[in-house]
Amino acid sequence: MAPQFTDTKPAAILETELKELIIQSRKFSQKLKSVARDCHVDIHHERKATRQVLQLILQKWIIEIIHILFIEETQRFNDLKRNLRGISSRTLTSKLRSLEDAGFVERKLTGERPTIVEYTLTERGQILAELSTPIICHLKLQCTSDR
Repeated sequence: MAPQFTDTKPAAILETELKELIIQSRKFSQKLKSVARDCHVDIHHERKATRQVLQLILQKWIIEIIHILFIEETQRFNDLKRNLRGISSRTLTSKLRSLEDAGFVERKLTGERPTIVEYTLTERGQILAELSTPIICHLKLQCTSDR
């Protein structure tokens, strides 16, 4: 069986980095709260502006697709399907189209016959993956330490 992030050695390496990241994240969050209060930011408008993106990225399979493309970089459709055990071709197609429409994924056609379709993260998708990876890692480590 392949090593998991929650195995002793990878977990120890990641936990130290995560603790530092959590400290930085708390500082950033406090600064954000301060700016929002001091500048009288319209919180309702800010929430409304992000709701559509959050509704997309919180759908089933979306985070998994983003993180496979983040780790593996470029993937063909069948490679993605193989990495996402249990997803149907129809669902994967739908999710990839949604991610492409939102600007998180780029679809590239290469070759003439047979046509090869490859998927990669755009800059926007890369940033989303980089921001969400520590959260996912933290949650995974927390879930296994609670057992």
